[in-house]
Amino acid sequence: MLKFNEKTINYIKMFFLSLFLFGFLINGLSFIKYFGLYGAILFYLIDLFFNFEKIRNLYLNFYKQEKILFIILFLILFSIIVSIIFSFSNSLPSWREFRIEFLNIFLFMLISLSIEKKEIKKFFFISIILAFVFDAFKFGYEYIKINPNLNFSIRLERLSAVYFEILIPFVFISFFLLKNKIIKIFLVVIFLLALFELFLTGARGAWGSVLFELLLISLLIGLKFNYKKIFVYLGWLFIVLIVSGIFVYKNSNLIQTKIHQGFNPNGRDKIIKTRFPIFLKHGNFLTGIGGPGNYQYNEFLNYYKAPKILGVKEKNKFHYWSDEPFLLQIFYKEGILVLFVFLLFSGIFIYKLYKNLNFYTLAILASFIGYYFVRGLAEGRNFKYLVLYFTLYLICKDKNENSLCVS
Repeated sequence: MLKFNEKTINYIKMFFLSLFLFGFLINGLSFIKYFGLYGAILFYLIDLFFNFEKIRNLYLNFYKQEKILFIILFLILFSIIVSIIFSFSNSLPSWREFRIEFLNIFLFMLISLSIEKKEIKKFFFISIILAFVFDAFKFGYEYIKINPNLNFSIRLERLSAVYFEILIPFVFISFFLLKNKIIKIFLVVIFLLALFELFLTGARGAWGSVLFELLLISLLIGLKFNYKKIFVYLGWLFIVLIVSGIFVYKNSNLIQTKIHQGFNPNGRDKIIKTRFPIFLKHGNFLTGIGGPGNYQYNEFLNYYKAPKILGVKEKNKFHYWSDEPFLLQIFYKEGILVLFVFLLFSGIFIYKLYKNLNFYTLAILASFIGYYFVRGLAEGRNFKYLVLYFTLYLICKDKNENSLCVS
């Protein structure tokens, strides 16, 4: 009979949390995410019953180590709640969006920080890599399914770009952590496949984000870890990308159009010009109109009869696409207070990641900046990943830990 001692419970929690993380980072199969979360909650409650003092001390230790970041993160959370309380219209849809955005990922953080064992970072990193492999195969399979003749002028699901820009830094770093050559070769193939799929999304912001992430990782590995060969590998990677890019360009009207657009904002300038003055005139600078989500955004713009461009007609209302830059969206939806504390958190967080740099935290650093501050220059972003990045940092910040131990 299985004996549920502290060590056993911790490994079971790590297993379920890894399932949740895998499900959180893939497109589809939501039951995996919830199965992992509910399993982790169950064994967390068991562990809490038998080891309350130890878990409490672990929480206090994490808090003491990163007190400022914890305070600012919860200030962000509190400010968003205040924004919802003073929302423009019916606040119930905003509360629902708040629950979807934060509840699961905060439970993930809570349970993750109750585990003392260092192996948790390796469990999570492997889950992230497996999620990347799954997404690459899934989006590729769906593309072939609707496009069996492989007409590269047909766009691959644009949503895949979000997953790839978050996950690619972790997979790139794994090439330096993994010991097994067969696994590394397999991952290299999937990595190149994912980059090819990224081309086919036509998401120029994601192209820039991933390029920045790869350059940042290579630069810091070369300088901070004194691994000069990285620039040789990066050179070969860019040769492959250039050859692939030329091939796709010649065989895809979509890519030709996107390249010729250059830095053309693709209508986002019109969105800002027609909507920003309305928010300045009628919005609440301090608390915004009541984010997260787009419910208040659409209610507000419909009420003040914003020009009906870049959106779709839905029954008696117009659904406005919210394609403004992320920081501008924060100002609209949650107000200048959340914008300020988010920027404050980000500045300190980036500094802490750099100060505690190892291969794990380097992946977090590149992914965080790429997701929020490169792609975020043109796209909306989700706050839930902020909690994920912070949780991974707390678990992975040991400077002397640079092995994934997969041999």
